[in-house]
Amino acid sequence: MPRPKHLVLCGGVEERKVKLSPLKLDLHGAAPNVHLRISDISRPLLMSIPDVLVDLLEVASYVYAADAAIPRGGMVGAQMGERWRRDFRFVIPVRVPDLWSSTAVNAALVETLSFLSDERYEFEFRLLVDPPAMATYFEFPDSEGSVFTPDELILFSGGIDSFAGAVEELVIPGRKIALVSHRSATKIAGAQRHLVDQLRHRFGSNCLLHIPVWAQLDGNLGREPTHRTRSFLFAALGAVTARLFGKERIRIFENGVVSLNLPPVAQVVGARATRTTHPQALAGFRRVLSELLDHAFQVENPFGWLTKTEVVERIAANGCGDLLRHTRSCTRVHEMTRFHPHCGRCSQCLDRRFAVLAAGHANEDPEEAYKVDLFTGERPPGPDREMALSFVRSASRIKQMADVAFFAHYGESSRIVGCFDEPADRVAERILDLYRRHADHVCRVFDRAISAHASELRDGSLPSDCLLSLVIAQHDASSRDVARTSEPEQVAGDKAEIRIAVDEGGDRVVFDRWGEITGANARLLLILAASHREAVRNECTPENFPFVRPDSLCQQAECDGETLRKRVFRCRKRIARMASEAGDGHPAAEAIIENSQWHGYRLNPDRIRIVALSELSAERTGHASHANRSRFATGG
Repeated sequence: MPRPKHLVLCGGVEERKVKLSPLKLDLHGAAPNVHLRISDISRPLLMSIPDVLVDLLEVASYVYAADAAIPRGGMVGAQMGERWRRDFRFVIPVRVPDLWSSTAVNAALVETLSFLSDERYEFEFRLLVDPPAMATYFEFPDSEGSVFTPDELILFSGGIDSFAGAVEELVIPGRKIALVSHRSATKIAGAQRHLVDQLRHRFGSNCLLHIPVWAQLDGNLGREPTHRTRSFLFAALGAVTARLFGKERIRIFENGVVSLNLPPVAQVVGARATRTTHPQALAGFRRVLSELLDHAFQVENPFGWLTKTEVVERIAANGCGDLLRHTRSCTRVHEMTRFHPHCGRCSQCLDRRFAVLAAGHANEDPEEAYKVDLFTGERPPGPDREMALSFVRSASRIKQMADVAFFAHYGESSRIVGCFDEPADRVAERILDLYRRHADHVCRVFDRAISAHASELRDGSLPSDCLLSLVIAQHDASSRDVARTSEPEQVAGDKAEIRIAVDEGGDRVVFDRWGEITGANARLLLILAASHREAVRNECTPENFPFVRPDSLCQQAECDGETLRKRVFRCRKRIARMASEAGDGHPAAEAIIENSQWHGYRLNPDRIRIVALSELSAERTGHASHANRSRFATGG
């Protein structure tokens, strides 16, 4: 099947005799559907901005918008290669069409974007009649003092790597930096602001200028989540800002393993292996920008030969390890919650968690911040499970590979060698050494996890679909089949009733056959049990059982939000361990305590039944005294 072709008409241009239904994008005009806002740039800096830089902002915004608006083919299937890719033909009005239409600029643009997203691109540039003023895209600061003059301009996402880069620059005495952030979501914007505030507090308010940029589409357009051309927009925003300050380079900090991104899975080919900061992509950015500006412009990645673990170590060495918990790495922004800012399933979460553990800074990146625990969390069949397994398999394989075997297996490395000024043999050595260090970090962390969970692995009490169980089982093909068929026996049933008895006077909650919870965990369950029992008395249906709002729960439990989040996590973990020790396997994370981002917490109304202690099995509850039993109330 041929790849789909798409005509994209931008800035109000019209095309006659069009066979295809075009996608129409507009940054200005009567009904704009692409929106660009750049904050905190002072007015004097805009006085002499060349037209080509305004054009660059608009062209990059249109490319990004079309990439997000037009879905790719399916994620699986025999024709995934061609159906995944798209053909684009853009018609864009610009201020200097002759420059944009020149062979040098057009070729650089097409080749760079084609590599980034693995699509075909064609551009037609026309003269933009009656262009909007540059100031249209800017929000000026309320008060404008002296113009800030940075030494370096850094692209800042709020992730570990870009944060480490900002810290690396700020520890240099007298250094001033400007951070440009693409704010595609409000959840990320808050994290970026907090990190910037912390950096100003530690290094001085006059050392840092933060320039947030909003590039957004109308809600009906953002249908494609891969956003492979996002880094081109990011680089364009950075380059324009750098030129406003008279600078001739931008810095993008990204660890080498993510930057080189040798595919961890055989099926991950082309743009499916993201090329955001790949050396060839950065070379393409330099080429496009240098052609447009008619002089050399640099795009650098100073962390290109570091592993993620080494980046984390640098943050700690520079005295900012305690801020790791406030960085955000997860690619699934829409799933982020205050309690789980990281999904624990995407490749960025995997890479982050392994790196933090390898660097020895687990205390600065709480495990409860991940919705799925790295080693013991359930990973149902699908791409996320395969990605996690491939992450560990690749590291194990690389540790055992000879030099020749490595380069034979990772053929992608051949295109990397030519992107550097160093001799090819030296670049090859650095690639191999980088990946061996990364593999060593991953394997050491995984081996420690095996030791920590040795007894649970031995008695089979871990979920059969957690990463530890899956990796151990994968060494024997028959083990994988057994793991799949025995899953219902290893994991507590999704609909099985869980009986508990509550002792309000003794601060205890007893689980049928599993044992009792005491202390702070019990007080948390007792608060939720009160709401649950009220719903039972009111004969509510399960979907109408009320949640206890976090602020109310904090007040009743006499703790703050961070402590509450940790308490919920530890309570779930304690209950799961009790269930496993009783031979029932790990219950699902929300089998007992459910939480909703918008509503709070409740006991799971489909699973939990509160009964008198006398109704529970004697096997693990017989130790309770008759006096204690008399204090338990029946919930119905």
